[in-house]
Amino acid sequence: ISGAKLAGEKPLVDTIEEIDGEARRTATWSVDGGSEIAFRPGFSAEIIDFAEFRRRFEDDDWCRANPDHPIAYLRAFADTLADFREQLRGRKPAFLIRNGKRFAVIPQDADPEKKREILELLG
Repeated sequence: ISGAKLAGEKPLVDTIEEIDGEARRTATWSVDGGSEIAFRPGFSAEIIDFAEFRRRFEDDDWCRANPDHPIAYLRAFADTLADFREQLRGRKPAFLIRNGKRFAVIPQDADPEKKREILELLG
């Protein structure tokens, strides 16, 4: 199957940071830099109408049987993006605090003592 491998057990870092007086939320996904990314475009050129495109796109069995077809790529991307968005909905972003080139990521539910310790390390 085409694609890349995510890094570690928790590849998502979800943060919120104040920039110019406004909160900015950022989700960063880490990919295993040592893994290979496979693309196997082994399909013949074809012309299809939109009804056929939609039928294939919505058909899980067709996409599994043709994992390297561009329609299956689009479906996998759409499904993965929807999964990522769903994961973000249930999360509390961590606070991202910057001090020059240094930064700290503080979980929202960290106790006050832990937050203080992290901020002291930041300087």
